[in-house]
Amino acid sequence: PALARLGPYPMDALDALAYGKRELFEYWGRAACLLPIALYPLLRHRMQKHAERTQEYMRSARGAYMAKAYAEVAERGPLAAAELSNPGKRSGHWWGWGTGKATLEHLYNAGLVAIAGRRGFERLYDVAERVIPRSALEAPVPPREEAMKQLLCLGARAYGVGTFDDIAGYFEIDGWRDRLPAGPYWERPKGPDGRRAKPIVKRLLSELVEEGRLVPARVEGWKDAACMHPDARVPTTVDARGVVTPFDSLVWDRKRLERLFGMKYTIEMYVPAPRRVYGYYVCPFLLGDTIVARCDLKADRDRRVLMVQSAFLEPRQNARRVAPELIGELRHMQKWLELDAIEVAGSEDLAAALRRSVR
Repeated sequence: PALARLGPYPMDALDALAYGKRELFEYWGRAACLLPIALYPLLRHRMQKHAERTQEYMRSARGAYMAKAYAEVAERGPLAAAELSNPGKRSGHWWGWGTGKATLEHLYNAGLVAIAGRRGFERLYDVAERVIPRSALEAPVPPREEAMKQLLCLGARAYGVGTFDDIAGYFEIDGWRDRLPAGPYWERPKGPDGRRAKPIVKRLLSELVEEGRLVPARVEGWKDAACMHPDARVPTTVDARGVVTPFDSLVWDRKRLERLFGMKYTIEMYVPAPRRVYGYYVCPFLLGDTIVARCDLKADRDRRVLMVQSAFLEPRQNARRVAPELIGELRHMQKWLELDAIEVAGSEDLAAALRRSVR
């Protein structure tokens, strides 16, 4: 996602900020995210919810495995789940995680361990005190509801204007993770005691409006009530151009995306190949204030080629206008990925125009 926002940047910059300078940290925002370290105190309520129950669990006989895993990380970390002395057997649950992986992930959710780095896609875990800067660990922690309100305000600032659901969804405030019972998921009680807590986010948003920290808004064509950040301003022009990844905040809320841009979008990498409509890794193309196309991209490292496996115009768009703009953006991506060429395949309505533009 950073390429569309920042343009070409040094490949190692994000790793340096997250795992070197510790200016970013991994935790749950909307999903698993790299977040500014300044947000750590605002997310402590998510960790603290599980921390006390988890520590009690580790002192019990049932929690002996987790206690040993935590002690091993404290002694030998950072380490991957597979490097535990007893990583446990893989199961059919939670993406086939072994017992060790599930245990370390819960300790991470509880804030007792943190992500110290990565080996490819493999997380390296260490005790939080060796990963999170002391200034963040010792920073005052707002009460849970105030922390949630501050995160809602940050979501509103990022979006400018949105429905209550839009703004709550930016950091997944009061979502399923916030409302689950505390403790390891395999220890949660069955029946009424194991149910999720009742949602409170609409009350929090209403209170923010009453407090003047958010402002009511009406948007033409929207059925639901909306609000906006007091500092939001309507730009006179929007001079944007970017190939947006499937995990960009512009597109992660599908209902908002369709409401704002008229685009119906699905991440089809999780769809069996015969049932895909647009492709495996389909990126919307934003030009000005309109999403004008989408394309399925793949970096072929062996051939050093950026492959455009399919390319589709959005309704009422002109291929002669869109193709040169999209190729210009793809050239930035090609050079950033240190590839030698762009190759356009497919027979979709934009593909032929892209092939002419790439020559």
